[in-house]
Amino acid sequence: MTDPTAVFLGRLGQRPASPVTMKAGGTIRVDVERDAGTDVWFIVFRDGAIQVSRQDRQPDLVIRGHQTLFDRLVRGRAQLYAALMRNEITVEGDLALLSSFERLLPGPEDAHHPRTFAREGGQGS
Repeated sequence: MTDPTAVFLGRLGQRPASPVTMKAGGTIRVDVERDAGTDVWFIVFRDGAIQVSRQDRQPDLVIRGHQTLFDRLVRGRAQLYAALMRNEITVEGDLALLSSFERLLPGPEDAHHPRTFAREGGQGS
């Protein structure tokens, strides 16, 4: 059985620099609560690169939530800020980094890029 959250977080470090990562700077600790304990991940934004680690670091932001929510987030089936408003996750620290993390998450599976949608004459699939 695959772990979508672990796969997603593990692959973040392979992403090329982008406008999102160029503007971000700091460390996010992601606490994924599971029935058998908590997995802790560290995402470091530095000089446009993303580094992912399991080694303890001083975080600028902590995001904490249950595995089922994170699995939905990384599949594009939930939205980070909506989960925050429903108290499904908690955050502490530099909220500007929360926005950077949110931009790394995929959108809904059936989402259309606005330019593609316009080229297709506004016809959905």
